[in-house]
Amino acid sequence: MLYRILLFLIRIALKIFCVSIKVYNKTALHQKGPLLIVANHPDSFFDALIIAANCKYPVSFLARGDVFTKPWHNFLLRALNMMPVYRQREGKEHLHKNQNSFDASVDVLKNGGILLIFIEGTCLNKNEIQPFKKGAARILQQAVAAGVTPAVLPAVITYNGFKHFGKKIFLMLGTTVLATQFFKKNALTENAAMERNNFNNHVMQEMILRFKEPPSKKYKRPIFLFPIVGIAWFWHAPLYLIIKTFVAHKTKGTVFYDSVLFAVLLFAYPIYLILLSILLYNISVPVFINLLIIILHPLLAIIYTRSKK
Repeated sequence: MLYRILLFLIRIALKIFCVSIKVYNKTALHQKGPLLIVANHPDSFFDALIIAANCKYPVSFLARGDVFTKPWHNFLLRALNMMPVYRQREGKEHLHKNQNSFDASVDVLKNGGILLIFIEGTCLNKNEIQPFKKGAARILQQAVAAGVTPAVLPAVITYNGFKHFGKKIFLMLGTTVLATQFFKKNALTENAAMERNNFNNHVMQEMILRFKEPPSKKYKRPIFLFPIVGIAWFWHAPLYLIIKTFVAHKTKGTVFYDSVLFAVLLFAYPIYLILLSILLYNISVPVFINLLIIILHPLLAIIYTRSKK
């Protein structure tokens, strides 16, 4: 239930945060599991939100383990069906925990769920396909060996920028194939490495075939919307500029800027509107005017973002 509530709010927030999200072959995300989505990883946790928001059914994810250390991070990420995967750079003492996440991933597929894995295993804020890690192939291999036959869906996501509000995003989905095309039930044999390589080669070819660079960061707006855009900016600037400055400082030198900015705005904006409504009430603004101002805030924000062409 918490996952569905958060995803509902995320879908609304994405309409404000993004100018456009164009999905190619979107019906591929309407199928039920067992389904393994393997995607590139240009923009940290924001990638997972974009894909999940366009899926018809709940999605489980694998995410880097070091971000699960703080209790509220751990709670929020697990509420979004994310599971930790630890890398050697985060300490060898954590690597043994990965098998728990791999087993949980196989369980997701066994139960007919949808699992999303970022096959590159790292995020670099680049619209480029990076070399693949072995984790996705191994999980799929383990699932097939356990008698599960997931479908595999390659996905490529690209952005017109990683440090600005109002993004244009392309999500390109490949052709779905059955895992048994690459792996046999006795996959944990001397042929295992070859089968993993065949799988990775297929995904790489699909991603290269589907790859599309998004438009530039230059925008145009219809002249008649300039007054509305000005009002929208004036109303939101105090909150946005404070949050933007704070997030930029906290995420300096990392790839988390977009993800953290979106998350902070997602939770701060409703609180901001509630506090604004209380303030208007306390200064005796009529209830109807109060309600109108609160409703106009998100509507103007959507107009501000979606008016960019």
